[in-house]
Formats: sequence, C-alpha cells, structure tokens
Amino acid sequence: MEAAFSDAYSRILKATGYAGQAELAQRIGVRQAAISDSRRRGEISPAILLALLEQFNLDPQWVRTGKGERHFTTSVDKVASLYGMKVYPHCLTDRREQ
Repeated sequence: MEAAFSDAYSRILKATGYAGQAELAQRIGVRQAAISDSRRRGEISPAILLALLEQFNLDPQWVRTGKGERHFTTSVDKVASLYGMKVYPHCLTDRREQ
C-alpha cells in the first residue's frame, strides 16, 4: 500500500507544483495530519481527493491510479458508465426540437 500512496502523492505534488506535505495541506485546506494519516493507511483520503478535485480539477481516479486523464472531465457517457448504464444517442436530442 505504501507504494500506491507514494505514487499518488508524487502525482499530486507534480500536478499542483507544491514542494511537500506542509505546503500541500495548507494550500488545499486540509490538516497536515490528514496527509500523514493517508500515508500511514497507504491511500489518499476522500477529503484530500475532494479538495484536489475542487481546487485543481484533478480526477480522483488519476490521482489514485495514474490511469485516465489528469483533469476531471465529465460526459453523459462517463456518468452512465459509472452506473453500469449505456446512453443511446436518440435519448440525447432536445425534445423542444421535435
């Protein structure tokens, strides 16, 4: 788990440009202990992921795994896939046009 945290933490520092734990905590508005606790648990806490999403638009999946796009983007297809659904193009038309 330490490797997973280390990799994610490295991605965070590179993406934000911050030098270390104290600066990161101060800038994203979490206690430095939250970062230390995440390191001890071996994973980035939800509070940190949310702060990074809100302030830097960093995709939580990318932060945790390094996979996908760095910045969070959403689309109807992406939201639907999160819920195991499929979007059909004919459902996306504006009903006012009919």
